[in-house]
Amino acid sequence: MGKASRKSDVFSFGIMLLEVFTGKKPTDTMFVGELSLRQWVRQAFPSMVSSIIDGNLQQDETIHGFHQTSNPSDVSPRISSESTLRSIFELGLVCTSETPDERITMTDVVAKLKKIKDDFMHESSSA
Repeated sequence: MGKASRKSDVFSFGIMLLEVFTGKKPTDTMFVGELSLRQWVRQAFPSMVSSIIDGNLQQDETIHGFHQTSNPSDVSPRISSESTLRSIFELGLVCTSETPDERITMTDVVAKLKKIKDDFMHESSSA
């Protein structure tokens, strides 16, 4: 509607979250016609999120050991990392819901981010 509001702040945060984790800007040349950053992420969510993650983040994960295990048959660190990424993309999608009434509050965003962090830390320490 062109008016600044708390719900538009949530939308902007959600777009920023999608930008950070995909490495794409909403103005990227791949987003033409009806395809937007949000729609592109939505199409990949949840089963194909690994295909839309910024390559630099995937490289960092490998460097920091999320994908490396002492036992090659043990894939739980990768699953926990993908679970975290799915949660982040889900949060970005909820923040960018089409109508403002469908968007969560920033208080809820903070609570969800803390839960994602806590879950990630718990999964990482268990792996």
